[in-house]
Formats: sequence, C-alpha cells, structure tokens
Amino acid sequence: MAIVLPKNENWNNELEKNKTLPIIFVDGASEVYLLISEISENLEKYIHTGKTTMDELHVLEDGQEQVMSRRWEEMGFVVTYRSQRFCYMHRSVAVIYPQISKPGTDIKISLLPWFMLPDRPYPVFAYIYAVWHYHSTEKKSQKETAAAVGKLFGISSFNKSTVSRSIKIMENIIDLAGIDKPLGIDMPKLPPDSELFEHVPKILNGFTAIEGIKEEYGETVKRLPAPINGGSPVQRALSGIPAEYSKIIIQEPVSVKRRFTDMRKRPPRPRNKENEQGQKPIVFVNDVEIRRTRNAFIGISRCLVLNSAVAYHTYLF
Repeated sequence: MAIVLPKNENWNNELEKNKTLPIIFVDGASEVYLLISEISENLEKYIHTGKTTMDELHVLEDGQEQVMSRRWEEMGFVVTYRSQRFCYMHRSVAVIYPQISKPGTDIKISLLPWFMLPDRPYPVFAYIYAVWHYHSTEKKSQKETAAAVGKLFGISSFNKSTVSRSIKIMENIIDLAGIDKPLGIDMPKLPPDSELFEHVPKILNGFTAIEGIKEEYGETVKRLPAPINGGSPVQRALSGIPAEYSKIIIQEPVSVKRRFTDMRKRPPRPRNKENEQGQKPIVFVNDVEIRRTRNAFIGISRCLVLNSAVAYHTYLF
C-alpha cells in the first residue's frame, strides 16, 4: 500500500512562496505542531455526533498512519505516538497522534488534530464558544456562559472560572499575535494533508533550531488589511460568527409584581429563606436546536483555528 501524492505545480509553487501552512510554533520550546484537518473517520464521527464505543481514537486512518510512519522511519526519523485525553459529550476519550523527530536535533513535529490543544482538557471549540458567547451576550453572566458551554458540548465541569481564564488567555494571544481583523469563518485554501506531510522531512532536514523555522515560515506571512474599528480585539477577531448561535438559553420575561401593604395589625408571616435564596434554573432551547448549533459552531471553529494557524501561526488559546 502506498500514498500517491497529488501533483499540482502551481499550488506547490504558491505554497512555497507564501508558506501558508497550518503550523503552530511553541514559544520557549522546540516543538512544532502541524494541524491536521482531515482526521480519521472514527474521530470525525465522534466530534460531530458525540458517540463512540472506543476509548482511544487515532488522528490518522490506520493505513495512512502505518505508511507515513514507515516512510519517515526509512528517512532516518524517529516516530513516537502521543496520547492526550479530552472531555467532550459526557465522555473522556484519548486521542493518539504521531510525533516525528530527527536524531541529533531538538525539533519535534506533532501532527495534532485541529480541535485539540496540548495539555488542555477540552476541545478548542468549547473555549472559543465560551469567549464568544460571553462577549456576544454583552458580558451578561460568566455563569450562564459556562452553563451554555456545558449544555452545548456535554462538559459539566466547565465553570465560570474557566470562562474567565479563557477570556484572559485569548485576549493575550490576540494581542501578542497581532490579530487585527476578523478571522475567517470559511475554510482557508490548504493542500491535502498528504501534501502537508511532505513538509515534515523538509523541516526536520532543513533546520536545527526552531528560530530558523519561525523565520522561514512565520516572517513571510503577508500583512493583513487594516483593523476594523469598534469593539474589543476579541470581538473583532470573532465578529464573523453569526449571532444566532449564542441564543441557546431561553430568557423568560421579567414579570412585575404589585406590592401590597398589609394594614392588618398582626405580626408578618416569616419568609421562606430557602426559596428566597434559591435561583431559577437555566432553561435551554430544545435538543434539536442544541445539535444544530453545536454542529454549526464546530464547523465555524475549524475554520477559525486553521485561519489563525495559517495567517498567524498561533493557537487561539
């Protein structure tokens, strides 16, 4: 079995010219992440349905993984496999992805699925939704935002402190990366992952330090259009997301009750402090709307993540 790489000289020339690869550089480390958009069928199914009978899911299809590992090993590289668990749809599943390195150098290239953040317990679209929902609801309540994320993506442990941290992290990243325009919600023009894999040996054989990779692939990014005025940097970056996807909590109308003064000469009845302190449960839209919103937002997040990786070589979190 062999992988036939597509021949497209025009596209390859343009790729080499602009270095438009979904590569993430890790500051203070010698690790490079190459984001994979064409993930295995089992992993894709789990992301879109939340259902799987497996405890471990591989990023690449079995046949593709075996062929690429064998090719890289024949070139003298070392292929190891990393495992990371993440929580989604009331389950914890381990994702297995390959990491390629060259003996004698410190550089490592990990083939990471587009939705996974290293050492983070939740998929990236949960964090994106948290930050965007909070801003799109005019910063109403971090508690409600956390509840919305938990309902939408089946993550009961997502709380308001996670929302708060996510907002600060994203604000910092947008500032450091210089993201000064809305991120695209359409898929960037990327070659097939099989072509991206061809850059693994080019990077490992061509560089001995991550600084050289950054200079080659990161500094040639074209300057983007001028920033759009209005709103915070986070709001601008995520402004392409349709507002309708934030409306998964049903807001009940506030009823105004008329107060009566008790003119009778007797002690007032004691109030029920338990009911007084209790809060009304949050009411969500129906399950059909939840599924529709979840699938649509996952698709949008995929585009946001890859556009950020191509244009700025950075994660959003």
